[in-house]
Amino acid sequence: MASLNVYAALAILAIAVSGAVIVDSVKTHSCGNMTLRCIDEVYTSIFRNGTVSDECCHKLVKIGRPCHEALVRRDLEDPFFKNHTNIKQEILSKAKQIWNKCTSIVDAVSVSPNASP
Repeated sequence: MASLNVYAALAILAIAVSGAVIVDSVKTHSCGNMTLRCIDEVYTSIFRNGTVSDECCHKLVKIGRPCHEALVRRDLEDPFFKNHTNIKQEILSKAKQIWNKCTSIVDAVSVSPNASP
């Protein structure tokens, strides 16, 4: 698990340096509106141990699962991950966990009689 943290830190550094590329990627995939803050929350949650706010979960669910998965797969195409299939699997698993958490938050709000997203 410690090796994941080292690799995740390097991946986050690469992502942070190329933040504009991530935002452009969201636009390129016609993924709707995700603020830079929400993009950062989602990626930090996937590649590190961050959390995604309810607000950003709503935005993530709004762009849709295919878009979320496409963006994660796009980042995993980075040469850094080429020979690290175990790390790729952990990241894919975390991305799925984040998606499931966010959909449960959105579902809980949608069934709550006093909810407002």
